[in-house]
Amino acid sequence: MTHKERLMAVKEGKKTDRPAFVAWGPHMNLIDRNAKDFAEATIAYQNTYQFDFIKLMPNGMYFTEDFGQALKPAEHIFDDTWMNVQASAVNDPHQWAKIKAPNVKKGALAREIEVCKRVNDYFQGDVPVLATVFSPFIWMGEMTGGFFHPEVILSHFEYSGREARAALEMIAETNERLMEAFVDAGAAGFFLGYQCGMAKQMGRDLFDECAKKYDVRNINAIKDRTWFNMAHICHGDAQTSEWFLDYPVDAFNWADREKGQHTIAEMRQLTDKVLVGGLDHANGYGYKDLQCRYLPSNDFAGSDREQIKAHVKKKIKEALASGGVKTVISGGCGWSEGSLPRFSLWREIMEEIGEEWHHEA
Repeated sequence: MTHKERLMAVKEGKKTDRPAFVAWGPHMNLIDRNAKDFAEATIAYQNTYQFDFIKLMPNGMYFTEDFGQALKPAEHIFDDTWMNVQASAVNDPHQWAKIKAPNVKKGALAREIEVCKRVNDYFQGDVPVLATVFSPFIWMGEMTGGFFHPEVILSHFEYSGREARAALEMIAETNERLMEAFVDAGAAGFFLGYQCGMAKQMGRDLFDECAKKYDVRNINAIKDRTWFNMAHICHGDAQTSEWFLDYPVDAFNWADREKGQHTIAEMRQLTDKVLVGGLDHANGYGYKDLQCRYLPSNDFAGSDREQIKAHVKKKIKEALASGGVKTVISGGCGWSEGSLPRFSLWREIMEEIGEEWHHEA
């Protein structure tokens, strides 16, 4: 099977030659603001590991750049953009009334569209490519306090709701035009980023009014032109993740190995969509601790190749047994640099499971 055939079969609940798998991360900090370099690195990443779809890995702030966000250029591979905002695009809620919608054919947005096209031109449809976008509400959060200060955007909606809601309409329209441009560039679908932890802080009423409403509108605008859209429900908890279950997407990805989250078995009882997970991408260290970056994930930890292999194979088989045929093996979020040397071993395991399936048949 080609990667596309395999992923389509998983989506349709049909038998495959081996389990589908995918990973993304780490961010390509030194090159992700040059379309040619970023595309070439993405192509090399896919050719090395042979995942069943490509999740494009732009810096998480790219949407904000054309709105005036000042980002420090990376100086080394661990120099993440999301931790290096020099000036936010919006520093006062009244500024929402002044910001202008950018042209998606210029600037940073055009750069990301070009990356998508370059990657698709190379693989010619054999490898599905998912472009990365976030919820309009999350984009607005990145333009204000970002990951470190989510209370800022919440206060804007609470105390300056008229200005914030008017801007939300414009941000959602821009997101929609961007998504349409990604589809024109060959995207098979989208990695739709929703910071579930933000949803919990919003509360259900504000979430339904100012997040879900626009998320669904954006998805509906492109879903008839795409075939694999995945909601990435990051952070949060099991209860909050259920707020997303009726989104019109094809798959869900979340950190199923983390405490307080639904397991794959539990999520399978709630939805018949494709479930993407099964492995632990994290290693227990915080993002500010360098060990978080250079050490492998918990599932890939250790020095004995065969022990690691046996452990990972067991985890994968458990995930497949829990999720059924509509399961893609992955981590709950982006992987660190320390896990990359184990990806070839991971691919070897997938191929061996496929051989076992063949002999059982």
